[in-house]
Amino acid sequence: MALHEQDREDLMREATALFPRAEFQVEHQEDPLFWGQKKNGHFSFYFGSDPVYQFDQNGFLRRAFIDGQLYRTQGSTLARLTRVHDSAESVLQRYDLTETELAACLQKMGQRFLQLDLVWQDSQKVQIQQSLADCSELELHDLIHNQISQVLQHAEQLAPRIRGKR
Repeated sequence: MALHEQDREDLMREATALFPRAEFQVEHQEDPLFWGQKKNGHFSFYFGSDPVYQFDQNGFLRRAFIDGQLYRTQGSTLARLTRVHDSAESVLQRYDLTETELAACLQKMGQRFLQLDLVWQDSQKVQIQQSLADCSELELHDLIHNQISQVLQHAEQLAPRIRGKR
């Protein structure tokens, strides 16, 4: 995720841990779509500055930034992390989503990726704006489409828990 929740303007320059990475203009979306992959196979989709979804190499959700809120997998649910500031420190307060809240969150994510999948199948509706990759645009398009398919296949599952500080 970006250093600051608001600072996602220049991911092509700043997201150096993501290679390959690319920015696309997708039909019927106002904001550009940014996608990137880490060496370990984890990948991210930034739909403008919000929402942002990060997945493991199998397409299981690890982290998200949705409606201005940061989320992290706990394995069986998502934890919403809220930054709380006082005069001495800044800490993250954790709230674990209920089953109903989790289902709604994952359903909304699944719908977003289903719409993206439908558009992605017609390469005329997806225009690459810039990329850093060691493959052709067609290969990049296919790689991302495969990852969209992985997300859809696992849209109701979460990655294993990410251990936080205790």
